[in-house]
Amino acid sequence: MPDPVVACVDLLVGEDLNPLQGKSVEDECSWYVASCTFPDSSSATLQKHEFFVDMTCEGCSNAVTRVLHKLGGVQFDIDLPNKKVCIDSEHNVDTLLETLKKTGKNASYLGEKSVQ
Repeated sequence: MPDPVVACVDLLVGEDLNPLQGKSVEDECSWYVASCTFPDSSSATLQKHEFFVDMTCEGCSNAVTRVLHKLGGVQFDIDLPNKKVCIDSEHNVDTLLETLKKTGKNASYLGEKSVQ
């Protein structure tokens, strides 16, 4: 989320306010901050991707969990019996695949997962 003060300064600088028309910066900024809405990052559209990861045990799935948590910005489900990892993320496929390969396991991209 953008810093409201920085956004306010950007808005003030971008407009000709004729030296704030007798208002203080705080008055003008509070108006801008109150009237501005910032996009909620939780409502951003996450892409769902499915990967094969050659996991054979819980240690393997723990390694997947570790690297994905370190990457951040992901939600994921691990299907150990079927050796699949479904990831919801704004990261691109290459970044996700390289991250999964950091486990030392064979990993490949299976495709986009449809939202149900």
